[in-house]
Amino acid sequence: MKKKAVLIFIALFVIASAVGVMVIEKNRKTPLDRFLETSEATKQMENYIPVKLLNNDGNVQYEFLSYDLIDDKDIEKQTKYKAEYFLDGKVPPSDYVVKWTDFDAMARDYPKYNEYRESNCTRGMTGDEAEAFEREHVAEYTTDKHVKTKYLFVRCRITYMGNGRKKEFLGLFDAFAMRGNDLIGPLEEFCYFDHPQPEIWDDNDREGGFFWHRFEKVGDSIECVLGCRFRGEYYDLSEEDKYYIGFQPAVNYDNDQFKPAFDKSFVALNDIPKEEKE
Repeated sequence: MKKKAVLIFIALFVIASAVGVMVIEKNRKTPLDRFLETSEATKQMENYIPVKLLNNDGNVQYEFLSYDLIDDKDIEKQTKYKAEYFLDGKVPPSDYVVKWTDFDAMARDYPKYNEYRESNCTRGMTGDEAEAFEREHVAEYTTDKHVKTKYLFVRCRITYMGNGRKKEFLGLFDAFAMRGNDLIGPLEEFCYFDHPQPEIWDDNDREGGFFWHRFEKVGDSIECVLGCRFRGEYYDLSEEDKYYIGFQPAVNYDNDQFKPAFDKSFVALNDIPKEEKE
């Protein structure tokens, strides 16, 4: 029994000594040691040099400083992005629902309609017949459905390069996704801007004026957050998607001619610092 007590005492002494050494070592750390222990996101932010991208007519320059990508299930929980800066003045619901028509199921049940769709609208029925068919049957295949949504918030530095206009629409950049080598397509629907200027809206037209900004002179810039949403009504928003933002050139989607890795008008989200969590 005494031997067991001695062993327990020795074990406790060793643990206490180790904790003491850890505390001493922590206090001995240099500023450099502490810097090296900071998060990867912080280090990326400090070393990051944003690419300068011009919009299509060359009058507005964008620098993408950081980003957040938030799933719909988390959008109501976050407090970083304020309700008043969303286009409709409120934080979007997590359970966004649309009327969803399952045209694939309709095609499986009606061979002629399926032939019409599969033949690129050249066989099975005429265009007028297809429209009449859809009007007749669409209610059978329409239900309420939650549409998966992601919200992209991009902190930007936007500089007015000058063209005599001064009042500029800032919801300009494109956002799109790729899955492997397949271009899924443009996804963005702008919904957030934290620097609105109600004084320049026409007749209090919030929706029509929300993303406009008046610059005073060439070289003026603002740092702001622009947000857009991606809704999976036509795309399933896979976790494997790779997202890009910038200014998309003309592209032939069918022939997969677009190579974002080599295009200088776009940047990958993964190359931009991600915002620290709240």
